[in-house]
Amino acid sequence: MKYKLPVFVFVLIFYAAGNVFAADIVSLDKVSIFMPKSKVLSILGPSQETLILAGDLKIEVYPVESMPPLVHSGCIYDKNGILMGQSFVFQGNTANSIADRLQKHGFTPLPQKDGSLRLAGVDDDTKRPLVAVIAENDHLTTVTTFEKAFYEGHAQ
Repeated sequence: MKYKLPVFVFVLIFYAAGNVFAADIVSLDKVSIFMPKSKVLSILGPSQETLILAGDLKIEVYPVESMPPLVHSGCIYDKNGILMGQSFVFQGNTANSIADRLQKHGFTPLPQKDGSLRLAGVDDDTKRPLVAVIAENDHLTTVTTFEKAFYEGHAQ
């Protein structure tokens, strides 16, 4: 299960589509790794759906309106309700252009795994190391960023 986490995140966000509550890009930009769930909720409001990924991992799913090609976002929490990852689902097969953009912002490529692009970088808010996993499926591209130590403990 650990090596399939990014694809599982993608599928969960994709199938949780709807119009209950939509996040906007300004609010999403205020959310950063290591925020407690209460702080994230104060910024984004209630999610459309909360799903259990594996064991103690939760993801809260938000549709995103008026920001094509971005259509969904998700917040991944640890068992203590601390944000450890964020996912963004984009329409289209844009993995290479997203990877290029991340590299322009200082991310460095890591070896590919399970067909997904992986890059290492630093969170612009917390300055903590991140791992970004980029996957394409059914004309959608998912970018999931994890706090590095969390990723190494759960997703490899």
